[in-house]
Amino acid sequence: MKVDARTLSRIIVTAGLCAMGAWAWSQQTPPGDILPKCVVKETMFDAGTIVKGDLIKHDFSLENQGKAVLEITGVKPGCGCTVTQYDPKIEPGKTGKISATVSTSGFSGPIQKFITVTTNDPLMATFQLSLKANVHAILSVGPSENQQFGLVFKGQSLQKEFTITSEDGAPFQIKSVQADDPALKFDLAPAPDNKSALFKVTLPADHPIGPVTGRFTLATTHPKVPSLAISVYGTVRDVFTLAPAAVHFAGLSKAWVEEHPEDISLKKSIALSDEQGPELEIKSARSTLPNLEVEVKELEPRKRYSVELRIKPPVKAGDFSGEVAILTNLRTFTVPVTGSIF
Repeated sequence: MKVDARTLSRIIVTAGLCAMGAWAWSQQTPPGDILPKCVVKETMFDAGTIVKGDLIKHDFSLENQGKAVLEITGVKPGCGCTVTQYDPKIEPGKTGKISATVSTSGFSGPIQKFITVTTNDPLMATFQLSLKANVHAILSVGPSENQQFGLVFKGQSLQKEFTITSEDGAPFQIKSVQADDPALKFDLAPAPDNKSALFKVTLPADHPIGPVTGRFTLATTHPKVPSLAISVYGTVRDVFTLAPAAVHFAGLSKAWVEEHPEDISLKKSIALSDEQGPELEIKSARSTLPNLEVEVKELEPRKRYSVELRIKPPVKAGDFSGEVAILTNLRTFTVPVTGSIF
């Protein structure tokens, strides 16, 4: 087969480029016999049964059996309860370590925490280490140290009970209780033998609207558990839903308003509902603005309403502000109304 000069030239150039690429790769990648070699003697450490609050500490050994420096390029714990320290470089024939510490104060029962390690050894570029234990609480709290009130409407009162038990049989007393949320009420009833106690937390009916994050710190006389943390969570909502809380008519043309009095841009609505209805009744809805027309529509009997607002010509250019007062059989709602006309 004949090959013309142009084709031959292309073949020669391509071969040359391939050769140059192979040479460059060889300069960047060490030969196989001078690579680092990471050998991990154990990838999992079992601390067995430990007391809640104690620290799990362990050193993982990494041996470099290769002929190049082993670099530990990253050590990433799986959660914030784990802290690590490590030797970033390990010379050939030497042994380094990754030291891990796990805090057990927030856990009970079996746990396992992972650490992701990256190195410059191509065969051990990424691997995981883990620490496990069975965390035993000397003062156990049932059904849980953290309980949920969930979603509560203002006016409701709920109670959660925590049973504190000495698992090693040693008697104890609760010396003091510190509460983060002063609106929450609590009561403590120790057992006659002082080996258990009942702790009750009450969410009162007058608790302010918003999130409930109640953390209690109980100081104890138990020789192994000086303090105990108990928490309750939830959200208190108003029984009434009003949306939006304020109404704004933006950038309206005076000419447009007067020429298109039925345009949708001149209309807004306020939704009002009683989550525990049906007992809500709107008696009246009035605006303090002379050019704002108000109409009440009942969407669901004695439970859901829509208060319709409409700008009615003639209007004046300039900014305006006022409010809509919604009088119900239970309470009065006031919604600010603002806007501008040019």
